[in-house]
Amino acid sequence: MLVAVVAVTTLAVTAFFVPAAIAIRSTQQSGALLDLQREASIVASQLASLDASESAAALALLQSSEHTFGLYSDEGRLVAGIGPDVGDEVVRLALGGQFAERFVGDDLVAAEPVQVAPLGAAFVIRVEKPSGEIRAKITRSLLLLAVAGAAVIGVAALVGGRVARRLNRPVEELTEWASSGRPVEAAPGPTGVVELDELRTALLDDRARIHGLLARERSFSSQVSHQLRTPVAAMRVVIETELAAPRDDPSVVLAESLGQLDRLESTINSLLALARHAERSLTSCDLFALVRERVGEWRPRAALADRTIRAVGVPVTAEGDIDAIGHILDVVIENALLHGRGHIVVEAGRSSGVAWIDVSDEGEAPRSVDAFADHGSESAHGIGLRLARTLAESSGGRLELLDGPTTTFRLSLSA
Repeated sequence: MLVAVVAVTTLAVTAFFVPAAIAIRSTQQSGALLDLQREASIVASQLASLDASESAAALALLQSSEHTFGLYSDEGRLVAGIGPDVGDEVVRLALGGQFAERFVGDDLVAAEPVQVAPLGAAFVIRVEKPSGEIRAKITRSLLLLAVAGAAVIGVAALVGGRVARRLNRPVEELTEWASSGRPVEAAPGPTGVVELDELRTALLDDRARIHGLLARERSFSSQVSHQLRTPVAAMRVVIETELAAPRDDPSVVLAESLGQLDRLESTINSLLALARHAERSLTSCDLFALVRERVGEWRPRAALADRTIRAVGVPVTAEGDIDAIGHILDVVIENALLHGRGHIVVEAGRSSGVAWIDVSDEGEAPRSVDAFADHGSESAHGIGLRLARTLAESSGGRLELLDGPTTTFRLSLSA
């Protein structure tokens, strides 16, 4: 920004300097011509009443370092003073009875008739001004103009530097804050510059999202460790108990260990489904067909617990991840088998553009604890209710516990 400001200012000053220099040169030359014309007129009026000898003496007194005077006869010959022996073009024009002026080389020359005869001038006074004097005045004027231009560029550089520092400071503060890892509360305040404040807001939002992701990751890791330790700990207890007091039938401990291995395998499969879900795209699926399939797989286990499970509803098409929805149903159905009572009903339906699946039983709904808390009311199956809700959210849906006297979990998806 500083370079751009200085460059633009320099171009503007340069664009102004060139025509200004030309105008100053022209003005100085015009002023010099007027001064020379006035001086020639004054000298001509003084010599008008003198003869040639008196004019020569008067011219000798008028000679100076700034001007030289020469008196020419009507034949164009130098009579007195300083000048070319034979009159030049300026002298010839003045002999015609009119004032003449022009540059001869670099010198400024003017000629004025002294005595006007019937056929022209009897004498002509020639005044010459050396070019050095005019050049010195022009140089002084151009130097003053250059100093003014340099001052303008300096002021522009100063202002540009202040503006650049004002804009750079909040960017540097934001950079330092972002790299330091300090909390959102320690972020620099608004600057009043719209673009920088939008950048600040974006960084704050990103920091908040990152903190949220880290918090969810910690919670996820905690749930993973808890869910993986549960079946492992159960198998360790069974095996240690069997070692301490072996039973007559060894198949009992093997069956119990296989049950825990099944739970561990289900946990791993569910976690893999959640971890890989980000790479999957949502597809259309028939929720009622999926419900019937899952209910059919869980019906034998429900019968072993002397419970019944049935699927009701109508065909409903929704957008989601079929594998993820299947894992969620497994978690909620097993939660109903382990913690609920009576008949289990899995219903698919649709209302207000939302497709849903309800899993309900006749047990009293948990009110004293949060069913989705990190610890507490969880199913013994796999990822538990909390991670089932996380899996539902990753599938673009929502898992919630409905209000009511009995337990009903609802999985909502986009119809």
